This record gives sequence, C-alpha cells and structure tokens, in this order.
Amino acid sequence: MNILIRAVFALLFTFFAAGATFAHNTAGHQDPKAVEVLNNLAAYTASMDRFVITGETHTDARLDVGLIISNSRESQLFVDRSGSLVVSSFDGVDTSEIYIHDGMLTVFSCKHNYYARTKAPENLEAALHFALDEFDVETPLMDFVFADALSHLLDDQDTVIYLTDKSRIRGVDCHHIIVRGPEVDLQLWVEEGDRPVPRKIRITSILEAGSPRHYAFLDWSLRTDLEPAIFEFDAPEDSIEIEFIGAP
Repeated sequence: MNILIRAVFALLFTFFAAGATFAHNTAGHQDPKAVEVLNNLAAYTASMDRFVITGETHTDARLDVGLIISNSRESQLFVDRSGSLVVSSFDGVDTSEIYIHDGMLTVFSCKHNYYARTKAPENLEAALHFALDEFDVETPLMDFVFADALSHLLDDQDTVIYLTDKSRIRGVDCHHIIVRGPEVDLQLWVEEGDRPVPRKIRITSILEAGSPRHYAFLDWSLRTDLEPAIFEFDAPEDSIEIEFIGAP
C-alpha cells in the first residue's frame, strides 16, 4: 500500500448515507464488492497506454501556532507508458515540472529558474522508482501509473470497506470505498460504469494529531495524440542547471 505509507495525514470520519452500514469491528475485513471495484480500477488504468490526468489537489499544513491551513495546487500529468511522463503543478506562484523521457529525469522550478537532470532507467516504472528512491522525487498520483496499481493501493492485511454507490463527485456517480492500513486511511471515489477511474482521493493519517489530510479531484482523458515533444524538456534561455541531492 505504497500510496498510503508515503503519505502522512489523518482521518476521523463519520459516514451518514442511506444504505451505508458496517460493523463496529472491521479490522482485516475486505468487502468483496470494494475489492472488485479496486480490481476493475487497476485493470482499466493498466489498459490505458496514453492518458492525461488533470487534478485539483489540496494538502493540509500545520503552522507554528498550531493552525491548520490548506494549500491548493493545479496539476496535470501526461503519461505514455512506453517510457515518458511529464507533470506540471502550479500553486498560484510557482510552476514545478517533472520530466521522464528518453532515459532522463528532469525537475524544473519556474519560480527559481533552476533545473536538475540525470540519467534514469528507460522503463517508466523503473524510472519512477529511481526518482523516488534516489532523490525523493515523487510524481503525484504515481501509483496509478503502475501497471499493477492494485498492489500499490492494497495489502492483504488492510481493511477495505464499501461505503455506497450513491456518491456524486462533480456530476459523476461514484463508488465510495475506504482502505484502512496500519498508518493511514485512503478514501477513493471510483467512477461507476465502464470507465472505473478514481475521481476523488483523500488520504489521512491515523497517527498524526490534528487530522491534516490530502485530497484531490481528478479528471481523466484517454489520449492517442500525445507527441514526443510534450515530454521533452526545453530549458529556458536564462535557466540555471543544478545538481540533484541524494535522498536521505
């Protein structure tokens, strides 16, 4: 359950919805209907060779005075499973970009006009692991890029609960599922019908006080017209190349 282990957020939730009932003791239980939805999600996203995810993400942060605020970003993720990926994320001030293409990993900050480049594996999934393990560079929603997305979302010992099929996310009917691991909880709203993609995710930590959380609204688009030039980093004229620092 990598997406959960890497996130450090918290969830205290009470669910009020018609038809949503579950036992007080659900530890280790995996609802067959919820597992089926997750299997369908993993199979469908794995079948997408080229796609674009547009997301609006919100992450809680605690100030020194203890006040929790929410930081918002707009992100776009372009994926070509043959070996290329580019992420663009804008927080209202700075645009950050990550490129994986042609055996190279590049990270760029528009605000500082800095970029760093290094050789990376040609295989996209191997390059994602390389970016995370070597430099602590994590691509948003990277678990959905892997062909075996289910193994990144769910462990055998996790609790999986199917809450309802009556959840509505921005005009789309969704299955509402929660996965509880030993450290964090993940809520997924998965589109109903023949396009079972996650339309909203919410990650929280069982361990951290104050209930900070991360959540995102997602739009998915199958794209067969992604040109190689989309994935190529063209350094701005006055930009400065710097070196990566290894992950702690």
